[in-house]
Amino acid sequence: MTPSERWPAILLQLEPDAWTRATDLARALGVSERTVYRDVQAMVEAGVPLQGVPGKGYRLPDDYLLAPIRLTRDEAVMLVLGSAYAARNFSGRYQAAARAARHKIEDVLPPDDRERVLSLRGSVSLVPSNVFGDSTEDGLLRQARHALVEERTLLATLAGASDDGPSTRRIDPYGLVRQGSAWHLVGYGHDREHVVHLRLERIRGLDMTDATFERPASYGARSQGPAAPSRRRVRVVFADEAAAAVQVPSSVAVESREHLSDDRLLLTLNVDHVLEVMPWLLSWGRHAQVLEPRALRERMATEARAVADQYESAPTLLD
Repeated sequence: MTPSERWPAILLQLEPDAWTRATDLARALGVSERTVYRDVQAMVEAGVPLQGVPGKGYRLPDDYLLAPIRLTRDEAVMLVLGSAYAARNFSGRYQAAARAARHKIEDVLPPDDRERVLSLRGSVSLVPSNVFGDSTEDGLLRQARHALVEERTLLATLAGASDDGPSTRRIDPYGLVRQGSAWHLVGYGHDREHVVHLRLERIRGLDMTDATFERPASYGARSQGPAAPSRRRVRVVFADEAAAAVQVPSSVAVESREHLSDDRLLLTLNVDHVLEVMPWLLSWGRHAQVLEPRALRERMATEARAVADQYESAPTLLD
């Protein structure tokens, strides 16, 4: 069990009205007392307000837990999906909190809803809006996710090839898969009688029908869809006057953060597609310089020249 897995497990063992000894925590988690001491110290340093008294143990403060609330089964399912996304995009106390919340809700879900969560988690990827597409694509993603949750058949209107008009496909959506910057809707195509992959940019409209279906128990979007690309590395250096203010978007993974001898900040990032960080990098203007990959450097230079060209002539609102 890794530290990130032990933190929520420790929180699940603690109560505000009773003390829990390190010995009991170690026994419950199957680790040594020394490991418990290290984890508790790390949690306190990360901001988790644990209370500890020698000889008594640990507990949570009275105001750390909210009053009991009642959730519908659909609300609980959505919270589990959201907490899984949060755990992937935050670190420290917030990552631990997201994982603890997910485990708590999963523990009280009926078995069929728990299976539903596992199925949806493998079938739907969650990313911030407008990272890869425009508002039209975002709307299609919302409709597709809705149909996935409801297990409802979709009518997909596709753009026609050459001079052909648009065509309509009847599909039972099994999952959404992202390959680079492109989304694919994967599901059973009624007209072809087998699983199909529809590139979202080819879809002009989605209509949810009243017909329902049952997703195959063995289906997983990650294994059935197009092969997922390896993440791309981006290295960028920030000027010393901007280094302290740099906050990386939650959708971007930070591989390393290094403060150079001249007080500049060197970030190594991992992204699914290099263009997803381009708007953020452009917002830093001259304070950010991309070191690699070369393709992103060239694209940034092209955009910078285009911006500079806009200011070479006097501004006008006339054509």
